[in-house]
Amino acid sequence: MSFGAALKQARESQGLTTQDVALRTKIRGDYLRALEDGNTSLLPERTFARSYLQRYARELSLDPAPLLADFDRSVPASAEMTQSLRGPAARPGPRAPGRGLSPALLAGVATGVIVLAAGGYYALSALRPAPAPAVVTPAVTPEPTPAPVATVRLSVSSVPAGARVYLDNRDLGVTPVRSFPVDARRNAQLRVEATGRAPLKETVDLSRSRNLRAQLRPTGQNSALVDLNAARAARPAPTPATGTVTPGSSTTPTTTTPTTTTPAAPPAVAPTPAATPAQAVNVTFSGASWTRVTDAAGRVLYQGTPPAGTVKGFPKGVTIRTGNAGAVKVAVNGAAPAPLGQAGQVVTRTF
Repeated sequence: MSFGAALKQARESQGLTTQDVALRTKIRGDYLRALEDGNTSLLPERTFARSYLQRYARELSLDPAPLLADFDRSVPASAEMTQSLRGPAARPGPRAPGRGLSPALLAGVATGVIVLAAGGYYALSALRPAPAPAVVTPAVTPEPTPAPVATVRLSVSSVPAGARVYLDNRDLGVTPVRSFPVDARRNAQLRVEATGRAPLKETVDLSRSRNLRAQLRPTGQNSALVDLNAARAARPAPTPATGTVTPGSSTTPTTTTPTTTTPAAPPAVAPTPAATPAQAVNVTFSGASWTRVTDAAGRVLYQGTPPAGTVKGFPKGVTIRTGNAGAVKVAVNGAAPAPLGQAGQVVTRTF
């Protein structure tokens, strides 16, 4: 199958038109149709045509290497043609003077012959080829092959779902976007928009695959971007079970058999390291949620997106503002923790 037929078959199998692909790749529609038809006379210079073919193939998730090889067989690199230098045509010599002419006329003719002979000699000397070869074949410089572009995967989710995602003004669809193939680059402009929500605009590093979540807050507030891979990596390690021997310890664990006469006292619950008994307001995060805590004077005591399972303690009289109220629970003076609100709800409360 030729490179043009392979492109057309892949596009039609994905239900796309050439106009759809032109909007995504920023390549003119007549160039895309010329590539599919194999009409190379309608394409620009060979280097640009190969680049368009490579970008078109990547957009359709095709391997561009065999298509470029077929293109090179159809459109080989051109070589400049050379021509041989030709010498001037020989001029006919002067005719010998006839008989019966006057001496003055004969003298004039002789003088003219001498002048013409001298001029012809110098003219032939000027036109004599140099010792160097007459035909010089210019060296043909091979066209540089564009370096292959690495491909990474981008996943984008949002709260609320169904937001439109743009990458460098390219429409990737609505959230959730799963493992979308993009060219690797360090500074890419990500934009996530939803009706009634503040748009998110961030510069992201796409030198590696990313899994991002956009928290779109109501208009008038700032939206936030969360790296889900980084949030999972920052989760604390599970606490070792009771009775487990710490590596390096010389104490040998012993098995205790409970007695049936006297019930054992229930073990005391150790306080969470992040919340001390001296704190009146304890905040527990069951999921990722941007949160800011300020005191009565308006000073910021904490601001950020802690990993799930984090517990933080604050004195009484603080104001808590969060972008995902369903993932934040607050306990005051040792009472049972209660969620601030619903999932995805922006809530501000004072405790």
